[in-house]
Amino acid sequence: MTSPETNQPPAAQPEPVLSTVPCRHLRNKGMYVYSDGNGGQAHEDYDNTIYWCVKTMKEYGPDDEIVAGPDCHNTLRTCYEPF
Repeated sequence: MTSPETNQPPAAQPEPVLSTVPCRHLRNKGMYVYSDGNGGQAHEDYDNTIYWCVKTMKEYGPDDEIVAGPDCHNTLRTCYEPF
């Protein structure tokens, strides 16, 4: 698809750079309900997990993007801070 004004293809968006470490501000209910109780990792593999950002306390981050498990592993997000 080309832009009608310039007859040029749209600029490509940068590919997300995913980290194995989620953002330090990412939270989900599973962290409190499904943890092992010994400080181990919480289960995040549930389809209906609800996420929120500690900085905004909403379902979107400071960059106005949706907060979710895979999305908050993206190091290109301006608000991403690793643990």
